[in-house]
Amino acid sequence: MKIYQARVVNAVFYRLRRGPRRLRPAGKAFFNSALIKKSVYAFVAAAALFAVPSAPGQVEVGLTVEPVRVLLYEPVRATVVIRNNTGGMLAFDAGQGAARFFFDVERDKNETIAPIERSPLLFGLKLVPAGSITNVFNLTSLYAMPSRGIYKVRACLEWNNILLVSPAVELEILNGFEIARVIAGVPGQEGARRVYVLEYLTQKKGEQFYLRIEDPDSTTIYGMHRLGHIVRVRKPEMKVDEAGNVHVLFQTMSMIFIHTAFTPYGVQLFSREYADRSNKISLNSLPSGQVSVSPLPPDEQKAAENASSSTQSMPKARLGRGGLFGQKSE
Repeated sequence: MKIYQARVVNAVFYRLRRGPRRLRPAGKAFFNSALIKKSVYAFVAAAALFAVPSAPGQVEVGLTVEPVRVLLYEPVRATVVIRNNTGGMLAFDAGQGAARFFFDVERDKNETIAPIERSPLLFGLKLVPAGSITNVFNLTSLYAMPSRGIYKVRACLEWNNILLVSPAVELEILNGFEIARVIAGVPGQEGARRVYVLEYLTQKKGEQFYLRIEDPDSTTIYGMHRLGHIVRVRKPEMKVDEAGNVHVLFQTMSMIFIHTAFTPYGVQLFSREYADRSNKISLNSLPSGQVSVSPLPPDEQKAAENASSSTQSMPKARLGRGGLFGQKSE
């Protein structure tokens, strides 16, 4: 098998995974460990002696990874661009002469990271001559990368007994700094629990704030969400309402506070900004079990009063009860 270094172009998608922990399948992966060890690493060893650039009649494979410095379990988007310069149809299927695409992910000292799934990443696709396709993948949903360290990622394409390999991209996975942790049950599911963790990671443009949602009794992570820049003048607040939704209030730039909420399954319900120079804004649990922000800044308070007066004029049958947004009318 001939091995070529593919020319760089571009790579992306999204999802989440934790060691044995997983976010829920966000995609399928194909991997051939024997092929990698015999072909890809043979290429790496030979790369010091020669490098064969892409030429007419070949297939170009390009890879970009964003971000390249991430928090553990944070989604990593790998964008792959494939260009067909063969002059013929390039098929990704089970037929003879079909192309196969996969990633090679390795950690320190050539430790190969196996994929979570072994199904093809690209299947049922035909690329016309001179055509190109761009696909985005979430590496954290495809490969178990449960520990911090430096990972090398390559995009690989096998076709006609030729292995095309993109230049390696280095990905650094780091542990964050935990700020707060809350454990709460999931209403309607006996025995089900969630752990909500707030943490931050220092980046070039400041400190990024994250919320992780996981099941302490299984291997599932339901979400790793980057909430934005945080100013650590005041400790963030976190509360869980009667519907099991987690609420987070934190300070960002220019005395702006952000109130956001997520379901126990990692779905974001809303994100609201409040300008509060008094620094008295906080999360409060209401007698109904709901969670709200108070005291509201003057402009927000006026808007809330207007909304309240308009709501009182609505027929009672249309008003919901319970839950974050209320139950359906009976």
